[in-house]
Amino acid sequence: MRRYLLPHEDDSEISIARAAWLLTRQREDLEAIVTNAVCKAFGGK
Repeated sequence: MRRYLLPHEDDSEISIARAAWLLTRQREDLEAIVTNAVCKAFGGK
């Protein structure tokens, strides 16, 4: 996960924690995008 998101960083605890936070943030953003798209597709507001 860290090598994919932060290839220039080392395997320190800080870098791994940063990568985990980024992955969580990306998933939350994607969830919001999908939710908004579904609402628009089905005529919701």
